[in-house]
Amino acid sequence: MKLAAIYERISDDREGRELGVDRQDKDCQGLARREGLTVFDVYRDNDISASTNSRKPRPEYDRLVADAKAGKFSVIVAYTSGRLTRRPRESEDLIDLATGYGISYRYVRSPNFDLNTAQGREIARTMAARDAGEAEEIAERVAAEVRDRAERGEYHGGPRSYGLAPNGRDLVEDEAEEIKRWYSHILAGGSLAGLQADLNRRGVPSATGKAWRAPVIRKILLKPRNAGLRILDGIEYAAPNPAIVSEATWRAVKQLLEEPGRLANHAGTARRHVGTGLFICERCDPHTVNASYARSGGNLLYRCLNCFRSWRADPIHRWLDDTVEALLSREDARQRLLPEPTKGVDLQELWAEAAAIQNNLGELATEFVLARGAVKAALKTGMDRGQARLDEIQAVITAAGRVDATAALLAASDPVAAYRAITDVSLRQAVLRSLMVVRLGEPIRGRAAWDATKFMGASQWVNDTRTWADIWAEAGPSA
Repeated sequence: MKLAAIYERISDDREGRELGVDRQDKDCQGLARREGLTVFDVYRDNDISASTNSRKPRPEYDRLVADAKAGKFSVIVAYTSGRLTRRPRESEDLIDLATGYGISYRYVRSPNFDLNTAQGREIARTMAARDAGEAEEIAERVAAEVRDRAERGEYHGGPRSYGLAPNGRDLVEDEAEEIKRWYSHILAGGSLAGLQADLNRRGVPSATGKAWRAPVIRKILLKPRNAGLRILDGIEYAAPNPAIVSEATWRAVKQLLEEPGRLANHAGTARRHVGTGLFICERCDPHTVNASYARSGGNLLYRCLNCFRSWRADPIHRWLDDTVEALLSREDARQRLLPEPTKGVDLQELWAEAAAIQNNLGELATEFVLARGAVKAALKTGMDRGQARLDEIQAVITAAGRVDATAALLAASDPVAAYRAITDVSLRQAVLRSLMVVRLGEPIRGRAAWDATKFMGASQWVNDTRTWADIWAEAGPSA
């Protein structure tokens, strides 16, 4: 009894229905029966290319090769040789399976040949080269078609994107409104983790019906189509759909989400307690504090990791919330709390300059690899200056698109209710950061009565020259 493995693959399954591999399975199973083979297992890679241009892994193909080497079967059945691979390098691996492990191959629509003979290996290599060339020609035709569609502003096809109708041109209004809210949330200082929690809590359906995840939200926010753009090979085209947000908003959020610090923080950017990274120890300024729970009693404490002083969190949280809510409820809140408007920024000019610098840095980097001595040092200096200017430009672009967290609250019909509804710790921090600098003074001892002028240290209000004591008295909260 000969055991056989069936390998099935299709490169493009846009509908996700696996009809192509199902058809292959029927024919491959029929071939196995005619040849008197017993099927050991079926290995299926759906919607994965095997061309030389593809970098997507084929887990089932890798499992097939490993099982062949382990001696679990002696025959591999496939629809055609091109279903197994279109890569000449992998073709050599298949030859090694034949010569080293006794594997033979049977194809439904390709000729069968013995790879243990020189002539069989020659035919296999010829067919592998032809398959690779055919795949590359197809890739070139597809790329040209995609470019033509982009130039004509036509939809490129594919699964439905969140915010867009299946035709890729019309907006789904309720989803588009959600996306707008995401941009405002991020620009106001909110986090992706906060958006994820909020969407799942409210039961907002995703395009696939699955629960929301922060990486998926990030991917959607980075899509140029949200700004009515399509970028192909670095060239910008008009997208077939209307813009959901302005180009400036999209670019600002893109800059925020692609900041190196955020990308390097594999542990995540979400914070659980509002004071972490926000409250400053007055004695150890500029050291911020960290939050933890007391070993006995379970109370939340803020601790300075430099001098190890600690403060009970509850009275600080209550006082801050009371103060902010009292200020937001004032009739003159907008005049009192909002910063002075900034002068306009020519974003188009900045984007053009940034693109020119990036292009120049690429050219300098190429020369830097080959340079030596003084020339290499001069190139390094030029690259450092270019990167410094690029960082400045990117910071201005990001700042131009940012939304002041307090301004967003004051735009609500009920600012106090809007503040209370904030569940994202990062967004609540953004509100506090736009209003105040919190420095913790003497820790609260025992049953000591609350005294903000004592326990809050030399804290200060943003955009206000008056003392805290004066504003506290006007705001109203006493404890």
